[in-house]
Amino acid sequence: MSNTLVTLPQSRKKNQQLPFRVTAIVAALGAVTGMMTVNPLYAADNVSVTDLQAEITNLKQALEQSQRELANEKAAKAGVITPAAAVPNEAAPIVAAEAEKDKTNQSLDAVVIRSTRSKLSTLKDIPTSASVVTGKELDRELALDIGSITRRSAGIQFNQNNTRGASLSIRGLGKRSFNETQDPSVNLEVDGVSYGLAQLGNFDFHDVDSVEVSRGPSGTAGGFAASAGRVVIRSKRPSFDPSADFQLTYGQRDTLVAKATMGGTVIEDLLAWRGSIITDRGRGFYASDYDPNYSFYNHNRFSGRMQFLLTPIENLTARFSFDLDPKAPQVENGLTFRHSMPFKYANGSLTDPNGNNTQNFGQSRLAGYTKANGDTVSPRDQFVGRTFSSNGKESGVYTYADYISQRLLQNENQGQTVTNKGASADISYNLDDKILSSVTAWRNYSFDAHNDEGTPFDINKNGGGGVVFRQYTQEFKIESDTTANPGKLLDYKAGVFVMQTENDIASKTGFGADAGAWFATNTAGSTIGQYDRLYRLATGADKGAGQALMSDSLNDVYTKANTRVDSFSTALFGQINWHVTDEINLLTGLRISNEDRSTTDSRRLVANGVGAALNPVAVRGVATGGFSSNNTTGDLTGTNSAAQLALADAVAAKYFGAANYAALTADQKKQVGSAKALRAQQIGTLSNNVTSNYQDVLFTSLLSPSYKFDEDLTVYASWQFGQKSGSALNINYKNSNVKPETTNAYELGFKSTWFNKELTLNADIYYMDIDDYQTTIRAVDDFTTQSNITNGVANPLAYTTVQGNVKRVDVKGLEVDAFYSGIPYTTVRFGGAYTDARYRDFKNAVKPDELTYLSGTFIDQSGQSIPGISKWTFNLGAEFRRPWGTKTFHTSFNTNFNSKFNNSDTNSSYGIINGYTRTDVSAGIEFNKGKFDLSLIGKNVLDNRSIEDGWVSKTPYANPHWWGIMFNGKL
Repeated sequence: MSNTLVTLPQSRKKNQQLPFRVTAIVAALGAVTGMMTVNPLYAADNVSVTDLQAEITNLKQALEQSQRELANEKAAKAGVITPAAAVPNEAAPIVAAEAEKDKTNQSLDAVVIRSTRSKLSTLKDIPTSASVVTGKELDRELALDIGSITRRSAGIQFNQNNTRGASLSIRGLGKRSFNETQDPSVNLEVDGVSYGLAQLGNFDFHDVDSVEVSRGPSGTAGGFAASAGRVVIRSKRPSFDPSADFQLTYGQRDTLVAKATMGGTVIEDLLAWRGSIITDRGRGFYASDYDPNYSFYNHNRFSGRMQFLLTPIENLTARFSFDLDPKAPQVENGLTFRHSMPFKYANGSLTDPNGNNTQNFGQSRLAGYTKANGDTVSPRDQFVGRTFSSNGKESGVYTYADYISQRLLQNENQGQTVTNKGASADISYNLDDKILSSVTAWRNYSFDAHNDEGTPFDINKNGGGGVVFRQYTQEFKIESDTTANPGKLLDYKAGVFVMQTENDIASKTGFGADAGAWFATNTAGSTIGQYDRLYRLATGADKGAGQALMSDSLNDVYTKANTRVDSFSTALFGQINWHVTDEINLLTGLRISNEDRSTTDSRRLVANGVGAALNPVAVRGVATGGFSSNNTTGDLTGTNSAAQLALADAVAAKYFGAANYAALTADQKKQVGSAKALRAQQIGTLSNNVTSNYQDVLFTSLLSPSYKFDEDLTVYASWQFGQKSGSALNINYKNSNVKPETTNAYELGFKSTWFNKELTLNADIYYMDIDDYQTTIRAVDDFTTQSNITNGVANPLAYTTVQGNVKRVDVKGLEVDAFYSGIPYTTVRFGGAYTDARYRDFKNAVKPDELTYLSGTFIDQSGQSIPGISKWTFNLGAEFRRPWGTKTFHTSFNTNFNSKFNNSDTNSSYGIINGYTRTDVSAGIEFNKGKFDLSLIGKNVLDNRSIEDGWVSKTPYANPHWWGIMFNGKL
């Protein structure tokens, strides 16, 4: 079908509007005339009776649609509309021909009856790189989560970790792990509300109208400033027109997805509503071998949204929304397949000469190891020959072969419990030729993980991270009504944006009865290791005493680190679009923001467990109540009080039956010293509250001239400048603030339509120069490094993952977005991107695992690619719809391709993910003029599971191929 639009002008004056019935009839006649005279429906010269009947059916459906749209005239009189698209970037709003402009009190300017046409064509006046996908395109292949949604656009990547650690990256920028002190590089905006954390969007999206992706620094049009781009998701809005839709999907792995939406008039001309719910349940592909009741990654999601639209007076509209994802556990941690660590480095030295490498405990504990001098050390008796229960039954002996197999045998499968909820009030008032608006919003998100080390033994328990995040946002905006007085010299928008966030983050570590035997060090050279001292080399009664000390040293110990992050951001923003001539536009924008942030960190021993008497006296000023002794010899120091001496005597009596501590032998005292060292090593560093503060004034600006050759071709150039806020940060409980990130982005592109508007083609080339790039980096962990040196660990240098700055990076590339509808019954959407993102000055990069034998603390990765982004990406989506009497056959697919890239933060050679393609398909039949639809859905039908190999472990792709049946209905 042609893309030609047939419009009927309609006066903005209410007393001059056409009556409803006359308007609908004229619209239908206009559509018929346009289709007959402008462009043929089919490529063939002769039109069959069947084809004519199909066209009549299409026209009837178009007429019904126009009647439904015009039935909303009451709402339009008050300024109530359903937006065609959001503002995807810093340019003027997208004004779609098929829908009225959002937040105006315009009556209908035109009745539009059109053929299938992409919203991509509405971006022709936006002088920056942007793409759009409709909610219908997402629904047809059941694209619910942010990963599925972003696979419909090129140049953007969703970095899945778990519900807390996910992030979005555009043009290779923005990949990060667990770090809530850092602003996201990609702003996720949902229904006009910016999300301060990207993980707030790691839930199912339903009742979606459109999704827009814009690339480059943003902020001058309002909302939350972002250094790499924006993803704007718009839900369908309330309407006075009654509606009721439902969808039910059943598929493999007991998947059940049920969606429903309803809405309509509550009070005529005053109040309308729209409610939507979704439940998404299903088993994961990978079942737990320990307890078959659990699987990875299972779906256990439920979400609901209620919206109200209020039109109390002419020119004023207000939309109130509340959404809730109730608390629900999902198992998304622990899907790890381990393998043996390489035996030697490239230079021939042993990777683990002493069996103490903390990356691969399982190998030395369960299989034994060979020392550098050729001596062999047997596995640890505490784990040899032990059986375990599975589903209430004994399951045989656990061995190293089980440890490195693809069996999931962790004994704590509590999963992660998350919730996400929020409310917003969106108020708009049309005053003459300007629009005043206010968006007030609140959001609350929580995350609580309970992790296990991946064995059936009682080693780690109830560990993991916890997050409670709250944000409050307020935006006031004034903007010119671009449709009120055409031909003005300029259009403008300006406003104030305020965001306050409160984030409480917990990091928990718990230990069980087997933890001491698991974490005790081995002998290194002349240094007798903790395990050998307490058990392997002990004799007689001391062997039993040492085993008890080893177990009690960590059993039921529980530590907790707390981080409180507070931020208060205020910004003034504005844009002016200068219409220099009919052909030349100049878009300018400026944002000034003030950032005030603080971070407070502490870490405490919150449960002493069985071995409280083995505590040190204090750690970094945090008193822990133990007695003072030398952890090598076990001898008491001369600084113990009477109470501390009594505590030491109690240890001697409990484990050795001695009258007092002085009665212990030298070997017995060394056993006590080893147990205390083991405990201190795993408790780690403790700290009272340490606070850092960050304040700054930051700028964002935009300059983008464009030239319109004709209605089919516009070329543009743009310069986007952005500063991403730094953050208050404590590393090893010392103030170590992160500097702001500064980006200069240059872009040259065009927006065009071809072949009588059957092809929409937009393309651009760009270059981004970034100073002090913020990313996840590794800093030296002083405490653990010193502990490793004390315990004779080879390659003792240890790192901790933190937020930091890379001095300079740059990104350059090419982006293409296209939509084609010139084939009968068929639409095709294409997006492609070439991205070359590199570190230009990164001399303090952490050494990847395979290079830890090199001397020096850091290595130079200048010139290397930034991890986490493919050089080539594209997506191809197509749909074929053919009327068949009162039915319509339809089939569609979406293919997403990513070329090879490195997914590890250290650019390890073990982090390579080979290129992959993931394809979703659907095929079905609509019945009864579209009121019912039955479809077959396939996701990742080529079953691509490409992953990184990893140094000692790998995480399989969680979503292999899946098939299901989907039923849609309208009441």
